[in-house]
Amino acid sequence: MEDADVEAAPRLTTTNYDGVMAEHHTAEILAAFRADVSPDAFREQMTWKRFWVVEGGGEIVAVGALADFGEPGAPNHVVSQFYVRADRHRRGIGRLLLAHLTGIARADAAERLHVPSSRNAVPFYEDAGFTVDDAQPDAAVEMTWMTLPLAESPPAPG
Repeated sequence: MEDADVEAAPRLTTTNYDGVMAEHHTAEILAAFRADVSPDAFREQMTWKRFWVVEGGGEIVAVGALADFGEPGAPNHVVSQFYVRADRHRRGIGRLLLAHLTGIARADAAERLHVPSSRNAVPFYEDAGFTVDDAQPDAAVEMTWMTLPLAESPPAPG
């Protein structure tokens, strides 16, 4: 993601909040999510996360990031800010972007990849091979933590 993309990425995110996620999350939680999404917040996150966008028809149709909370030589990657424009769901865009992020985590020698999933996206991540973690530290904010082991072969496309 480049600085020129920073205005569009938060709009794509909030569009998901208003659409698909509104069917699965409380209004209070969505309001809290929305408070943390702005071009300035994305710019700040770009200083410590690696972001990618997918473009289609001259527009950003998906965004995703990797955050590394590990130490040198022991990466601990987390998928972050992962959204596909709602009118582009079920076209393989999310699978391709997630495969790209997973490949980067593998190249960084991460042993696993984590994601705090919105309720509506749990089946998407399960199809990609993630499993729901036993511990759920963000249950109060309606997020489901999931993990994908990277030492194994990638799952077959579903």
